[in-house]
Amino acid sequence: MGLLSKVIGAIISGAGAFILFYGMSDPNMSWVWFFIGLLVISIGFQMLTAGGKQKAPKPPPPTITEVKCDNPTCDFKEIRDFQKGDYVLKPLDAKCPKCGSKMTIQGVYIVKEEDEKDKINV
Repeated sequence: MGLLSKVIGAIISGAGAFILFYGMSDPNMSWVWFFIGLLVISIGFQMLTAGGKQKAPKPPPPTITEVKCDNPTCDFKEIRDFQKGDYVLKPLDAKCPKCGSKMTIQGVYIVKEEDEKDKINV
């Protein structure tokens, strides 16, 4: 719905206003013309405001994977981007760069971005 619907909506709203104000001259039918004028104005305003631009879909939030060394004495931990097929407790073929032991995925997390409304400016 583009410019044409906005123009038609403005014309219909104007016609409704005309009916609303000039239809009141007949005292017997004034209530009928009043409601018809309101109906036509509401249809015109609906056409004026309809068809606004739709927001682009939000991209999915970033997901990260936490990988830890299986050796209990080693404290190596790596945070990397999520890769398709990652799941918690998945053994990896990669070796720990610190001690050479096997590594396992210990967590998959979604990184929540803080909304601008939620931030407190001090």
